[in-house]
Amino acid sequence: MVTATVQGLASRAQGRLRGLDGLRFIAAAGVVAYHYTGKAIGYWGHVAPAAKFPSLNELTRYGFIGVEFFFMISGFVILMTAYGRGVEDFVASRFSRLFPAYWAAVVITVVLQLFWHSGRGLKPVEVFVNFTMMQEGFNIVNAQGAFWTLWVELKFYLLIGIFVLAGITRKRVIAFALIWPVFGQLAAATHESLLVSLLVPTYAPYFAIGMLLYLIYRDGGDIVVWLGVALNLVWCVHHISNYAPKVSKLVGAPVSPMVLSIIVVIMVAAIWSVSAGPLAIIDWRWLTVAGALTYPLYLIHGQFGFFVIDQLHNVLHPYIALLVAFLVSLGLAAALHYGVENTLHYRLRSTVRAALNKVGRTAEVKPKRGNPAPHPEVAPGVSAE
Repeated sequence: MVTATVQGLASRAQGRLRGLDGLRFIAAAGVVAYHYTGKAIGYWGHVAPAAKFPSLNELTRYGFIGVEFFFMISGFVILMTAYGRGVEDFVASRFSRLFPAYWAAVVITVVLQLFWHSGRGLKPVEVFVNFTMMQEGFNIVNAQGAFWTLWVELKFYLLIGIFVLAGITRKRVIAFALIWPVFGQLAAATHESLLVSLLVPTYAPYFAIGMLLYLIYRDGGDIVVWLGVALNLVWCVHHISNYAPKVSKLVGAPVSPMVLSIIVVIMVAAIWSVSAGPLAIIDWRWLTVAGALTYPLYLIHGQFGFFVIDQLHNVLHPYIALLVAFLVSLGLAAALHYGVENTLHYRLRSTVRAALNKVGRTAEVKPKRGNPAPHPEVAPGVSAE
């Protein structure tokens, strides 16, 4: 993601950042292309995608970096949504954005796996844990392979939630974006497994760059912020270059660290361009639709696309089978967005926010020493409902 999957781009007073919607869809399309024609999977029969799509694979083998792009965009967008908000609003916003489509994706994926035995077979208890979005923490298989990124996103949300409680300011964001990746790397170097899990050092620089780019968009850049971007960019290049050999094995073809490094630089430039740079004037409405489909497409494309490929690769021309797999995934994504997200998001957000506000008001009611506590239903500041 999705970035981690992330929906609900906040808006400037003068309008929505539609360019970011477009970048999110590009990131999702890259991940989908990587999974269908880049990574060596068994659903194309005995021929690897690198051999079945030799020309296309030259490009799509790099599509996995869409995940890192999601994390970078998430750093921008989540800081945007958290800035100036209370923790109740932040939690309600994130919960209502992530879970409705995710729950629906888990349900229909499990239904698919009931009769498609080449997919991921989950035990009932594993299905229930998947509903919590915390299966990675329990070392339980994800219903969809892409779900692992949501665990990374949740950790970022936790850190931002703590940040909201402390109070978000420009100076604190700059300090956080510089200190977090350093502490994460120190935790990795000293083998502090708990801190490594929490601070996600491999991906922290991507989130940090997104946060700093938001500051540039919001208040303008200065030398400190741009140096922070440059420093985190160096760390991103380091991490992605080290990952190249592993991806080469997954693809079954060489993946160039230099090409990956260039892509990371382009990612930074793209986010700056559509937010504070020359492409900020982009206001094409269809990009909002594309952005809205990004999260559900990311959630659903894996198992359903693989199912289509598994069934059709010996029946249709490979490119036709590929097109059908993408269209099926895109259609399911549209169904999730319009049938689930649009129906439940605002209602769920209001419900969660009201519940959290009620808990907060209740916590503020403290009985005087020596006197019995007032009855909860008539306590000052607490609704009797």
